[in-house]
Amino acid sequence: MANITARQKIVLQDKFIEGKGQDIVNDKLNTTIQTFLAELGNKFQDNWIETINAKKIIASGGIDKVEFVIDETDVNRVTLNILFPYYAKFVDKGVKGVKSSANAPDSPYQFKNYGMNAEGRASVKRWLDSGKAKVTATDVKRYGSVGGEKKFSKISEADSKLNTLIYNIKKYGIKKRDFINPVLNETLDGAAKELGDILGKEIVINIFQ
Repeated sequence: MANITARQKIVLQDKFIEGKGQDIVNDKLNTTIQTFLAELGNKFQDNWIETINAKKIIASGGIDKVEFVIDETDVNRVTLNILFPYYAKFVDKGVKGVKSSANAPDSPYQFKNYGMNAEGRASVKRWLDSGKAKVTATDVKRYGSVGGEKKFSKISEADSKLNTLIYNIKKYGIKKRDFINPVLNETLDGAAKELGDILGKEIVINIFQ
């Protein structure tokens, strides 16, 4: 699976800090912008958690970890960067399996083989240990020796279940859940007008994925 970093940039394109002798006004505008963006970032976090809970989105762990950073390095621009786990995009759009695309027929992502690196295995193991992932004895009997594991004469039940779960994930893919854009849309609904009313200026909010 590609290591794609998901980063949303909400850019307020308004040159609100221009001219001379406007230090007091600019400070007030800066404070207003910072407060507004912090509220927007918190709103996104709340909407994100509410949505993944409502949709019962279960990943191997950490998908609820969302952060935001306000960037003011450009004197004519304030940027709100919303950061969430890279694999959220794969859950959002789904991933085609090695043998089946039924779970995400339109996804741009696809598993190419049954292998998984150590970090990925550890993540899936945490999910399995949490009790949220179910693996039956029948599944273990059928798939536990897949991927070269049969060459080992001894393999623990826990490892068999882990191998089975990874095999099924890679074979059938990850179901498309379509939740990122709805969260963004809900968060930004009315945001441009609200800030425009505060500043008395027209505000344009662009989203880059």
